[in-house]
Amino acid sequence: MDTYLGIMVGTGIYKRITKGRTSFENLSFYEAACEHYNLTVCYFRFEDINPGEDTVMAYVKNAEGKYILRKVQKPAIIHNRTFTGKRAQRRKMRKLKKEGITFFNENNRYKKLNIYKILRKNKTLHPHLPETVQASRGNLKRMMDKYPELIIKPNSGTLGIGVVKLTKKDNQEWELTSREHNSLKKQCFSTDWPPLLQKLADKSYLIIQERIPLAKSKGGIFDMRVTVQRNDTGNWQVSGMAGKVAQKGWYLTNVARGGTCHSLEELLDDLPHLNQKQVSEDIKKLSIMIAGQLAQEIPNIADVGLDIGITHDGVPMFIECNCRDLRIVYKHAGMKEEWKQTHFAPVGYAKFLSES
Repeated sequence: MDTYLGIMVGTGIYKRITKGRTSFENLSFYEAACEHYNLTVCYFRFEDINPGEDTVMAYVKNAEGKYILRKVQKPAIIHNRTFTGKRAQRRKMRKLKKEGITFFNENNRYKKLNIYKILRKNKTLHPHLPETVQASRGNLKRMMDKYPELIIKPNSGTLGIGVVKLTKKDNQEWELTSREHNSLKKQCFSTDWPPLLQKLADKSYLIIQERIPLAKSKGGIFDMRVTVQRNDTGNWQVSGMAGKVAQKGWYLTNVARGGTCHSLEELLDDLPHLNQKQVSEDIKKLSIMIAGQLAQEIPNIADVGLDIGITHDGVPMFIECNCRDLRIVYKHAGMKEEWKQTHFAPVGYAKFLSES
């Protein structure tokens, strides 16, 4: 009998499985990994699996290499690659877990401030954590008194949407930079905050973060997407890291906002004063430490994408954590082996769980 590993995907990916256009999910990598670990992969949505039922309708690949919908035994191990944070979804998840199903990354969305507070509990991480607070007028004034540059962004969200930058130009003047469509809008002020800044300060769903002075390469600032995953021994590993470079003059490195992707080696070629091996090792060490700290408070976490900035002196700094790492940066950077490894490691971890 086949031992199934379930990959639980969102509706967008699910609808494109038969067309072979699954974007950031490379199904052939999952399938190669499952062949290696003697598992059979199946793909379905959260709405397809139900408590009290022994089977699930899922896509599987047949002998002709085509994806067909088939009723299969409900997998005992499921890698969650979709969002399941709504109250009804959490209730359903609890019922499925009571039946003995193990989900890893069962919740894929956490507020940035909550992640920051978890990491602050580890004093070793303090030098690598930019101060982060909830938006309010009092907190904004305090942070402006303390730091020369700030980022204001949503506490929950992604892709660089709604992110603004605040920069101190001199003792009196500040500059507020925001994105409008495909251009940047800048407003200078001294004492009276502009209406946009007043509005942002009043929104409690935003956070204010000390801005890291990021190193520059290939014409723009950059940060690293570091994929940290549990592997077939149950331990954390760095499966890959790829840099995201902002457009010249921009402060957003997101690929969705025009960022380009490169290997760390390519980026550090422009920074000859840094030791490439040391920078790489420092990033890996910090990333695994962050994953381990998160795992102490977040149940069943096994696959995260960390945004790690690097200062001009090569010091790695945590920016934020993505619990559904899209992994697409490796494709854009031409890093096929790393992209493949980010699919292999979760399958190896599923094998580890199945034998534990």
